[in-house]
Amino acid sequence: MGAWFALLLIHLFITVSLSYGEPAPPAPNDQEMIVALELDNERVADSFLLVEKNGQIFVPVCPLAEALSLAIKCDQKRAFGFVLSEDHPFVIDLDEGYAVHGREAFSINSEAFVQKGEILVNSGTLSRWLPVDFYLRRETSTLELKARVPLPLQALKKRQAFVAPKPPPQSRQYPDATATRQTASIPAVDLATQLSLGSDGARGNRGRMQNSLDIAGDLLHMTGEAHLLAVNDDLKRLDLTMSRRSASGYRAGPLWFNQVALGSTQAPYVDGVGASTKPMYGLYLSNRPLIGAGQFMSHDIHGQLPAGWDAELFHNGTQVQYQPPTAEGMYHFVNLRVYYGVNSFKVVLHGPFGERKESEEVFVSDATTPTGEFLYSLSAGWQTGLARHEDPEGEQAESNLTFTSDFGLTRNLTGSLLVVKDAERATGEREYFGVGARTAFGFTLLSLEVIQALGAGRGPEGQLVSLKSSSRDLFGLNLELVQRFFHDYESPQFYYRSDPLRTLTSVRGNSSFTIIDKIRVPYSLEIGFGTRKSGRTETTSQWRVSGGWNGWNTTLQADLSRLQGNTSATGQLQVSTRQSDVSVRGEAGYSFLPVAKPSSINISADLEMAPGLQLNSVLSHAPADRLTGVRLGVSKRLGRLGYSIAAHGSTDGAYGLDVGVRSSVAAVPAGRLLSSAEPLAPYGMIAVSAAVAEPDGTTRALPRVDFLLNGSRVRAIPDGAGAQVIPFLQPDVPVDVTVDMTSIEDPFMVPTEEGCRIVPRAGVVARCAFTLTTGGEIDGTVTVRLARGGGGAYEGGEGGTGRGRRATGQAAGYDAVGGERLLPFQDGTARQVPGSHTGRRGAAPEGERVVPARGDGAAGGGHGVRN
Repeated sequence: MGAWFALLLIHLFITVSLSYGEPAPPAPNDQEMIVALELDNERVADSFLLVEKNGQIFVPVCPLAEALSLAIKCDQKRAFGFVLSEDHPFVIDLDEGYAVHGREAFSINSEAFVQKGEILVNSGTLSRWLPVDFYLRRETSTLELKARVPLPLQALKKRQAFVAPKPPPQSRQYPDATATRQTASIPAVDLATQLSLGSDGARGNRGRMQNSLDIAGDLLHMTGEAHLLAVNDDLKRLDLTMSRRSASGYRAGPLWFNQVALGSTQAPYVDGVGASTKPMYGLYLSNRPLIGAGQFMSHDIHGQLPAGWDAELFHNGTQVQYQPPTAEGMYHFVNLRVYYGVNSFKVVLHGPFGERKESEEVFVSDATTPTGEFLYSLSAGWQTGLARHEDPEGEQAESNLTFTSDFGLTRNLTGSLLVVKDAERATGEREYFGVGARTAFGFTLLSLEVIQALGAGRGPEGQLVSLKSSSRDLFGLNLELVQRFFHDYESPQFYYRSDPLRTLTSVRGNSSFTIIDKIRVPYSLEIGFGTRKSGRTETTSQWRVSGGWNGWNTTLQADLSRLQGNTSATGQLQVSTRQSDVSVRGEAGYSFLPVAKPSSINISADLEMAPGLQLNSVLSHAPADRLTGVRLGVSKRLGRLGYSIAAHGSTDGAYGLDVGVRSSVAAVPAGRLLSSAEPLAPYGMIAVSAAVAEPDGTTRALPRVDFLLNGSRVRAIPDGAGAQVIPFLQPDVPVDVTVDMTSIEDPFMVPTEEGCRIVPRAGVVARCAFTLTTGGEIDGTVTVRLARGGGGAYEGGEGGTGRGRRATGQAAGYDAVGGERLLPFQDGTARQVPGSHTGRRGAAPEGERVVPARGDGAAGGGHGVRN
C-alpha cells in the first residue's frame, strides 16, 4: 500500500513540474468581424460590427436597436428604453453591474463591456433580454436574426405591404411623347391562314380553309379594333370595336367617364345575377379605375387570343385557370374572387412559335368608396348577325343591360346600386334591381346586398339577400364568409329548379406556408352548405394547394360534393413550366366518384429544337363527347413569316393535316412597314432611336444602342431604317423609355433628353428619339483649388475642344500625377500651365463649381473646380 502511495506522489510531482515548466498559451485577442444583418431573410444592415472574445460573440446593443427600430438609447456605460411596450423597460448599467428587462433584474458579471464607445453584450445573454435569437453564419458573414415575437420593424413592413403594391421603379416624370390620336391611321394587321385536309371518320373526307384577320389602329380619334374569322366562304365572326381609355378621364356635359367602348362588348359578370361570356354589339361606359376590380370583391378579365395560342391565369402567384386554343379569338376569365387587400392577376399567353406575352393587373381592393365619390359602369348590348355564335342548345343571349354603381355615403360607409335587364331565347326577359351597403372594421369588410328579380321567366318574382364578410390576416388566414337567402329566386347564375334553393352558406380561407428550400406553398379551402325548399341539404367543398420549385408551377385541386343525393369527387392538376428548351402547361383532371374515369385533359408541350424552330404537341380529352385527340406539329419562323405544319387524330376516327402561315405588319414613323411573325395588332409599340450630334450641326445615327423600359432592358425589333421598335406593350399602361448608358462605348456621351413617357395604344407605333452629345468647346482657364489652399491655373488653349464628364470626388476630367493636376485634351495629351494666375476672364469664387447640365463640355470664361 505504501508503495502505491509513493508512486502516486511521484506522478503528481512530475505533473505539477511539467505544468510550471511550460508557459500557458496566451489568451486569444479580441477579434472584430463585419457581417450583414438579416431579419426574415431580408437584409436590414450591410455593415454590422461584432466582437469575438474567448470564443463568444458580443453584439453592440444600440446599433442593433437602431436596425430593428427598438426604443433603446445609449449614454456612455448605460443603455435604457423599453422593448415593444412601455410597461417592459430595458436598462443596462455597467457601473452598477445590473440589467433590467420587464420586471426582472439580472447581474451582468462579465457578459457586457464597453469598447470604442459601444456597449457590447454576449449574444446568448442578449437573446434572453430581448425577444430575438442570433445565428452567426460564418461562411456567408451574416448574422441571422429570428424574432420570437413580432418586432416593430416587421409590423411596419407588414402594414406597408398592404397599403399598396410595390410600384415599378420610376425616378422621375419624363416629357410625354405619346403619339397624337388621328382621325385614321395606318393600322397594324395580323393575318393567319390555315389549310386543313383530312377525314371526319364515317362522314368522309373534307377540306377546310380557315382565315383570321385582326386589325388595330386609330379611328375617329379612338382606338379601332376588328377581328374576323372565316371558314371557307362562311363568315363565322366579325367583331368591330372603337374604344378609348384614359386615367385623366373625359367629360360630356355633366357626365364624366374614363372608359368608353362602342361595338363588340362583353357584358360584365354581376355576382348574384351572372352573365353570358358571348360578345354583343353595344356600348360600355365607366369611370371606375382603369386597373382595379370591375365589381365588388369580384373581377373579370377578357382579351384577344390569337389562333393557336393558349392562356394561363395567375392570381397572387398561383395558377388558377387555363384556357386552351380556341377559334373564338378571345379568352374569358370571369367571376374571379378578389381578396380584401393586394390582388395581382397575371395572364400569360403562349404562341405556337414559343412566344410568351404577359399582362398584369395589380390593385388593392378598397374597403369603401371615398365620401361623395360616385363610381359607375354601364353596359348595353344586343345580339346581331355580326357577332354570330353557334349555340345548338338555343341558350344564346339576345340582349343585356347592366348598370352598377358605388357611392361614398360617409367615411366608412359605401352604398351600391345595380340594375340588370337580360333577355334570352330559352328563358325570356328578366330584370333585376339591387341595393347594398358595406363598411370596414379594422381588417374586416362587411357588406349587405338585396336583389329583387322582376318578371323572372318561369317562376314568380323573387329575392336574394347576401351577407358577406371578408377578413385579411386573421391569425395568418384570409377568410371570406358568404351567407345567401333565396325566395323563389332564379338567374343565369342560380338557374331554375323545381326544388329551389332556400339558403346557401360558403366559407373560404386561404394562406400559405413554407417548406424545405424556402418553397412557398399557397393553399385554400372552400366549403359550401345549401338547403332547398324540400328540406334536402347539399354540400360542396374544394381544396387547392399550389407550389413552385425549380421553375415548375403546380396546382392541385380536389372537389367533393353531394348534390341531389349523389356524391361526386374529382381532382385536377394544373402545371406550367419552362425548363431550358422545353415548355409544358395545361391541366388534367380525374373523376373518382360516382365513376372512376379521366375527366377533361388539355396539355400542351413545346420543344425548341433550334432558334425559330419548335416541336409542338397537344393532348386533349373531352369526357362529355367521349373523345380524345392528339396533335403533333412543327413551327418555323422564317424571317418575318411563321409557318406551321401539324398532324392530328382522335378516337372517333377523324384525322387530318394542317398547314398554316401567319404574319403581322405595322407602319413605323419612318414611313416603312414593320413585319413580324408574332401578332402586333393587339399591342402598343414604340420606335426608339439614338443619334450623336456632330460639331458641324449634323447628326449621325448610333445603331448599337440599347434602351430601358421602366428601368429594365427590353427586346427590340429592327425596323429596317436604322431604328428599333419596342413591341408587345400593354395598351393604356404608361411606360418610361430611357437610354441604356452601359451600351454606349464612349463614356463621354450623354443624352440631351433624359427620357420620355408614352401611353401605348393598340396597333399604333409611337416615337421616342434621343440625341447624344460628346461635349462642348473650351475657351478659357480652369482653376483647381486644392483643399489645402493651393491652386493652379490650366489653360485649355484657344478653340481647343474638350470632353466633359460628371464631377466626382476629384475635379472632373483631371488626373493626379505627383501632386499636380493635368487637363486631358481630345488629342490624348495632358497639358499643365504653371503659375498661380486666375485666368484671363477672372477666377471663379472660392468653392464655386461650374459644370454644365448633363455633363456637357464647358465653353466660355474661367471655370473653378474645387477638389
